[in-house]
Formats: sequence, C-alpha cells, structure tokens
Amino acid sequence: MDIQSSGSLAGRVAVITGGAQGIGRAIGERYAAEGATVVLADLAEEAARAAASEIEKTHGGTAVAVRMDVADPASVEQAADEARARVGHVDVLVANAGTLLIKPVLDIGLDEWRRVIDINLTGAFVTARAFAARMVERGGGGRIIFSSSLFGKRSGKENGAYSASKFGVIGLMEAMAAELAPHGVLVNAVCPGQVATEMIERLIGERAALTGADPEDVRNEMVARVPIGRLASVEEIADVYVYLAGELSRYVTGQSLIVDGGWTVG
Repeated sequence: MDIQSSGSLAGRVAVITGGAQGIGRAIGERYAAEGATVVLADLAEEAARAAASEIEKTHGGTAVAVRMDVADPASVEQAADEARARVGHVDVLVANAGTLLIKPVLDIGLDEWRRVIDINLTGAFVTARAFAARMVERGGGGRIIFSSSLFGKRSGKENGAYSASKFGVIGLMEAMAAELAPHGVLVNAVCPGQVATEMIERLIGERAALTGADPEDVRNEMVARVPIGRLASVEEIADVYVYLAGELSRYVTGQSLIVDGGWTVG
C-alpha cells in the first residue's frame, strides 16, 4: 500500500547509517518523501551514492552519501563533519548500521564476538555520541533513533552475539534518552521483527545450514510464528522511523518500539 506524503519532515536533515540498502535505504526513501534532506552514511560508499541518486530522482530534494565505518571512531567523526559541511546541521540521526551472526554460543570465536559488538553496539555508541554532541552544542534539540531488534528484547538459539549487541543498544538508548532530554534531544529505538531483506535471506540460509533443514521450511516456520501471517516489508518498518522523527512523537523518548506483526504475543 502506498503511503501519501504529508511533508512531516520538511526542512529537517537526517543521517541514516547503513543507508545503502535494506531498512536503512527504505528509511532514506521515506524521509525524502516526507521532505527531509537525507544523508546516507555507509561503508559501501558507491552503493550509498547510487541509492542517494535514485532517491533524488524519485523524490526531489537533496540526498547525499558519505563514507562511514561505524567501527572506526575517526571515520564517524569525519563523516559527521562532512555531513554538516554539505547539508547543514543534522536534526535526526538513525543509528542503523549493523551485522548479523547466527551461531551457537559455544561455537562463537572471540574475533566473531568482537566484530558483532564493535559494529552493532560500539558502533551505535560512537555514532550517537558524535551526533548528540553536535546537537547539544548547537541547541534546538534533535532526534536519535537506534535500530535494535525484536532480539534485543528476547533472545533464542544461535542469537547470542547478535542479541547481546541489540540488548545493549536498548540500554544505551535509555541512558541517552534520560541524559539528553534536558537538551531537547529525544532518543528512541525501533525493534523490528522478521523483515523481508537480504539479511533475513542470509539468516534463513545460515539457520538451514546449521540445522540441516530445507531453507523453505525455515522460512515457512518463521512466517507461521507471525500472527499477521507474513514478513514485514522494509517500507512498513521505515514508517515507524518517520513517526519517531516527526512532531507526532514530540513527547516520546526512552522507548523501544517492537514492530513484529504480533510475534511476541502470538
């Protein structure tokens, strides 16, 4: 279903990390449709540039790309400065960049564990800290939206490293919400369930390989657990980020919104 734009983000500048594909790109599309200037920050700079070009062609306005490696604090600071130089003060940060590891805890190597934590949790911290500092310095408030996960609220088999990182994101979000509220910066998290993305396709394949099951059986079992009866589209997840970036959520902070089609209650 097409959502009609209301221009709810007109005049705002938003940075989305991991913005070259998947949920991140969908957020960029929806923000641009709502009138925001969009910065797609991604380690895959060429893909981010291509996505930004398509967004401009489709929605008009301004969409740019910057290179950012969230696991490298210097890269994050450089990208934050570049974004401000190119499009002005950032009003909304979406800390969305992440990686996935499906593996039993006893099989996870320390290097694998560190990589997931470095990208998903430490990367979120470094990114949010950099942009929050600039929001506070300028004054006038802002929005920080973390991408956590349904598995940041509850874990399960083969989710040890990923869930640990996403639980940590929620703890970080709650602390920053309390600390930044006096500065008018609202901080929240979105916890998507199963979404039709390349990442979920990889998850299905890895889980099938671990268990010896057919990938289609893994997919069907996953869908069967969702009361709505299907995976989410990236656009449906992106709509929640529009809400958290706009004026309809002006009294919402410190919250982690689960968007899972009823998985947790089904």
